Amino acid sequence: MKVILISKVYNIGLIGDEVEVNAGYARNFLIPSGKAVIANKKNLDILHEQRKQKAQESYNKFVLSKAKAEKIKSLQPIIIFSKSGEGGKLFGSIGIRDIIKSIRILGIKLNKSDFKLPSGTLRTIGEHVVLFNPHKDVCENITLKIVSER
Repeated sequence: MKVILISKVYNIGLIGDEVEVNAGYARNFLIPSGKAVIANKKNLDILHEQRKQKAQESYNKFVLSKAKAEKIKSLQPIIIFSKSGEGGKLFGSIGIRDIIKSIRILGIKLNKSDFKLPSGTLRTIGEHVVLFNPHKDVCENITLKIVSER
């Protein structure tokens, strides 16, 4: 019996997969537990429509992410002021929240998950490279310049 999986089923398939299973397994377990529906024309049409919508949403997110990346890239280097001691060491450190706060002042809304700090929090004065990765297909290197505010 052909069914469309609504949720991931171990050793059977992932969400949206059309799979062939034993009729008893489908009737007695998959369908009553809400893990699958029968693969008829109506359900297949619904599945294809949902896939189209997901693809369109993914494309829209990609375009928005690309636009954000270009906007941030045009603002480089982003300057952050922080108190520091001798030898250029900061009192504390600069993390993702501090970076986002300094960019939000410029009028761009960002999420904490958009940034990656390859070497951890920033603890010294100078230029540092941070990864801006708002989408799986968009990744930009952003230059931060940390300046002492003595």
